[in-house]
Amino acid sequence: MTRWLPALTVALAVAVTLVALGTDIFDIAAYAAYSALGVVLPGTLLYRALRRDPHSLVEDLAFGTAVGLIAETAVLALCRPALWAWPVLVVILLRRRLSAPEYPHRPSRAWSWSVAAVALAFIGYLTWAFLRVNAPVPTGRPRWYMIDQLNLLAIAGDLAHHFPLAVPELGDEGLGYHWFAYAHLAAAENLSGVDLPVLWFRLDLPALAALAVVLLAVAAWRVTGRAWAGPVAAALMYAVGEAGFPARAPAFFGSITAYYTWSSRSVLYASALTMPLIAVLAQVLRREHTTRTWPLLVLLAAGVAGAKSTVLPVALAGLLCAGPRRAWRPIAVLAGVQALAVGLLYGTDGGGLTWSPFGIMADFAHGRPAVIAAGLGAYAFALGARLAGAVAIERWGPVERFLGGAALAGLTAAVVIWHNAWGQHFFAIAGFPFGAILSARGLLRAGRGRVPIAGVIGAAVVSLLALFAVVPHVRRPWDAVFPVYLFGALVLVAALATRTRAAALTVVLFAGGAGLPYDAAHHANLGTAYHVLVTPEQAAGARWLRAHSSPEEYVATNAHRIGTGAQAGLSLSYWISAFSERRVLLGSWGYSPESARIQSQRRRIGPVAQYWDPARLEANDRAIYEPTPERLRWLWDRRVRWIVVDRAQGRESPRLADQATRAWSAGDVVIYRLRPPGQRAVQVSVAGAELVPE
Repeated sequence: MTRWLPALTVALAVAVTLVALGTDIFDIAAYAAYSALGVVLPGTLLYRALRRDPHSLVEDLAFGTAVGLIAETAVLALCRPALWAWPVLVVILLRRRLSAPEYPHRPSRAWSWSVAAVALAFIGYLTWAFLRVNAPVPTGRPRWYMIDQLNLLAIAGDLAHHFPLAVPELGDEGLGYHWFAYAHLAAAENLSGVDLPVLWFRLDLPALAALAVVLLAVAAWRVTGRAWAGPVAAALMYAVGEAGFPARAPAFFGSITAYYTWSSRSVLYASALTMPLIAVLAQVLRREHTTRTWPLLVLLAAGVAGAKSTVLPVALAGLLCAGPRRAWRPIAVLAGVQALAVGLLYGTDGGGLTWSPFGIMADFAHGRPAVIAAGLGAYAFALGARLAGAVAIERWGPVERFLGGAALAGLTAAVVIWHNAWGQHFFAIAGFPFGAILSARGLLRAGRGRVPIAGVIGAAVVSLLALFAVVPHVRRPWDAVFPVYLFGALVLVAALATRTRAAALTVVLFAGGAGLPYDAAHHANLGTAYHVLVTPEQAAGARWLRAHSSPEEYVATNAHRIGTGAQAGLSLSYWISAFSERRVLLGSWGYSPESARIQSQRRRIGPVAQYWDPARLEANDRAIYEPTPERLRWLWDRRVRWIVVDRAQGRESPRLADQATRAWSAGDVVIYRLRPPGQRAVQVSVAGAELVPE
């Protein structure tokens, strides 16, 4: 029983936190049951059937959970009615795998508690930076929501009812996207019965965080053969931030864990699936595989490709560094899966990615070589300090070259590729776990299997100084990178003050310990930048629509833009599709493939301002502001059965009430139900209640 105590401690801490945040205990229990019976159990049995030899129980459970997530997505996409049945079917077919084999390895208590500590630190960051400041549904008062969160919540809601995926605010316009993380949420809603916003803003994120930490710890153990590489690698990725004064970090750096792990659910989901992929590829490079390894590799590669489009390219680069002659078969597998993913998932338009060396520095370098060189040095130190353990690697075999090549490819791609929404940073994030494993291996080699206490103390001192130091400003553009070099000097002094190479290396690796606490304290939820206020009436109207409509019924709306002032020009209003799980015929177009393509061609940041089909937009809006039977029929012929009017964006024509049934209203939100063409509707004006047509 004591061996389960670290895992139970993490689970209890998460449960207490969720209850403290107002989460219904029955929702917590339902999600836990879904995770255990619908993902972990069938996934573990599948993994046991595909892996070569047993290693440890923690590997079977962790890697099995990753396999379960991928299998769940495949069932949702290919045979949705079997979503309830597939776990039962797997258990029946693989019931002989229920008996645990004799495991040759068992993690020590210290290892388990160390991994648990990293998981708790990471979940603590996510709680303070995201969970505590986001209500699943706004009640009582308007709430700020990051625009991206509502858009991604809408994608998950669309996948809960439809396949293939479409842009939720643009009717039937297909969406080429890495959508597996959102399919997981859709499956979780269908199987657990927990409301999707509760899954999104409460339950799923801490569960994925704990899973990602354990997966990286197990993968590092398997790849390096050293158990303690696991907690070190997990800490480097999920508990330590970038090297620098966090108050003066240049925006173009991006980050690995801060912000991205909560703002984009696909980042954390893809990171989790990447870990077993790394472990299996390392087995293949060492020629420790069997024929059953190849189906497992294909499955993991497919899951990673569907989770994030940036992972397989950096993994392929790493395999090329390992040596094409040795790695040609896994190269062929990954290249084939990537080609299928481009054809079936992403599309061939590039998603707004373009070739642009040093484009991430364009806002301050302005093409000046000296400034670009200084920026590259600062970028390499800030993001690469945690990977410095690689310098202690003495023998660079195929696995080491694979790990180092993938990490370097990710950082390089982020520097030479440009994206209109800064998506190039996802390449650096994709390559980081490869580098974290390699760096942990190097540190343990330098420290002869241990992490020096003197180095940990030195890193803690540097982190504290980074939190409270006041850094002077210098003349632009050098002010963007000067704090990084100043911090580098501080790290150098602290490293030289230690007595051993291993201690000095520890200082460098963990010098960014202040990054995540500072981000949680000062930039929780990114403040209100790039956010939108959602009123209780808006959320209530959308949820009423969800309860009284079918997924096949589309919605028309006049809500295309958000906010006032500078934000008024942004077509990024997603509250209808996010909280109703219904497709909107023509709502907002800012987050769509066509918008990304247009802005990429124009070399502009952010969404396109004007809709590219003004005639269609005019037809949609005139049906609301100047309704006629013909214009409403135009909506009806496009499967629209509901009109949601946000009077803050414009008041509908009084004639609309003569031609459609006003079904619900509160505040500025009015919902009309279209009647079949030619049928007359009787209006009964009762706010907040369903109205019955004649």
